[in-house]
Amino acid sequence: MRIVQVSPYDLNRHGGVQQHILSLASDLRKRGHDVLVIGPGAAVPGDAQSIGIGSKRQVSFVGTSFELSWASGAELRSLAQTLEEWRPDVVHYHTIWVPMLPWQIFRQTKVASVATFHDTPPPGFAGSMLRAAFRLLSRYFLQRLEGAIAVSTAPLRHLRPGPRGTIPVVIPPATDLTRYLGLKRAGADDRQKVLYFGRLEPRKGIDVLLKAWQLIARREVPLPANREMPQLVVAGRGELEPLLVEASKWMSAVILQHVEAPDQESLLRLLSEATIAVSPALYGESFGIVLVEALASGTPVIASSNAGYVNVMTGRGQSLLVAPGDAHALARRIVDLLCDNSALGTLGQWGREHARQFDIAAVSPRIEAVYRAAKTRYRRSNSPLDGNQA
Repeated sequence: MRIVQVSPYDLNRHGGVQQHILSLASDLRKRGHDVLVIGPGAAVPGDAQSIGIGSKRQVSFVGTSFELSWASGAELRSLAQTLEEWRPDVVHYHTIWVPMLPWQIFRQTKVASVATFHDTPPPGFAGSMLRAAFRLLSRYFLQRLEGAIAVSTAPLRHLRPGPRGTIPVVIPPATDLTRYLGLKRAGADDRQKVLYFGRLEPRKGIDVLLKAWQLIARREVPLPANREMPQLVVAGRGELEPLLVEASKWMSAVILQHVEAPDQESLLRLLSEATIAVSPALYGESFGIVLVEALASGTPVIASSNAGYVNVMTGRGQSLLVAPGDAHALARRIVDLLCDNSALGTLGQWGREHARQFDIAAVSPRIEAVYRAAKTRYRRSNSPLDGNQA
């Protein structure tokens, strides 16, 4: 098949949605499909089948950052000409309702359309308004799509297909875990390391993690007397970096280290050295690729029980969940796990096996099946003639 992937976000900026799109495109190409990737801003360097279009602006809303994107009329006409010549079988939109670029492409493209819904609104008034908007928008889109995917039960809750709409199927987002699954653990260090990697923004719970670390450092949640204070490694950038600067005034680099947002090589090294990873996101998570990466590397992950993470941390992983925003519970769970060598080994092995189901090689055939069904549905409802062959 000839497949177009449409991203609402800059494909050159790291994020879970972008990571899933690029991993999916790569795996589909390995499976013999032609895949064109479209996103706002610049094309992906080194990818001849990537198109950058339009402009983008980063905005912050209810504790997270994302991009608004749009294309001019001339840019859309040029893209329409490109797609007409390329003749795709399916266009796959990710987070289709993020303004405006996906909407613009969707309105002008007449081909089998599939959308993946990644979004989970936050709690509170703003979240209730977003959920109401998502219900209305999902009804509009699902009546016009030939295929729909929810990445977990979290976004599925606010999708309303209506009597004639496409019923979404749940398929998790995925990434290429080959290097994580094959990662060799670094030799044991005298000082244990706890790793956080991700954006430093309010919804990610970095303030809760720092409060938990303060409780441990001040022995309010005490380590055993014979245990050395571990080191917290925070890898990432974002608007809450000043919290780390403030914390470093009373915590030495021996127990708190801040490093740049890691590329894959750096992340693999950090994971190989980490005793455990921590992901205390408060809300707004639909899945949790960061959890999957850590688990695949053999690093146990303590995570908050938000609506998205509970879809990853099933089975034995439930023992590693803590209530979102509860710094004391987080500190207690960190201390308990660091002091239990048997659990560290058992959960590390479990994590590697558990993560395999989220590898792109396991997930992409399920998405491919959605494409084939969408192509058939579109052909039956629009034309008796078959288009491009798979």
